[in-house]
Amino acid sequence: MTDLSEIYEKIGYVFKNESLLLRALTHSSFSLTENYETLEFLGDSVVNYAVSDMLFQDPSLTPGELTKKRASMVSREPLAALSDLLGFSARCFKRNCALSVKMKCDLYEAVTAAIALDSSLSEALAFVRRTILLTSHYTRDYKSELKELCEKRKWSYHAPYTESGTEKNRKFTVEIYVAGKSLAVASDRSVKAAERAACAIALGKLKEK
Repeated sequence: MTDLSEIYEKIGYVFKNESLLLRALTHSSFSLTENYETLEFLGDSVVNYAVSDMLFQDPSLTPGELTKKRASMVSREPLAALSDLLGFSARCFKRNCALSVKMKCDLYEAVTAAIALDSSLSEALAFVRRTILLTSHYTRDYKSELKELCEKRKWSYHAPYTESGTEKNRKFTVEIYVAGKSLAVASDRSVKAAERAACAIALGKLKEK
């Protein structure tokens, strides 16, 4: 029998129907029928609503800031980081495939949906509220910050990328050019993650000047 007590402790919730959690942690490579795909579909909406409601409580945020902040909080990278932190990635049932950032993100959304189905929407929203900020350092939108700076100073911004590796171990490398000059290079398993990392480096260099 699978011992999920460590996950229960981390998420602050104990499942009544443990099969829902097991399904939420199962990739389609392991089971074509009992996997997280439909749960992830539901969980995506629950996570978006939970974060929207949290941000709505802050009257200092403008509509544009609300949209930006929500987008950064529910993007793949921070949700994937939460799956790592909460133990979902380590306990995922899969065969012959590496966990991508998207798959890890899907795990977090699927577990959220599983909590809603096991208990209630309120319980699922509470889970998101108590975990979503655990990786708050991931929520900063470096790309938007850099592009806004470029627009303000009338600098051009380009972020071409190259890819390497096999289909299962693909790596993307992004190089950031600001005003025609190369400022930063970073690699990751997705173009978005690589560009975000490169933008963080580029912003750091620009602020040093």
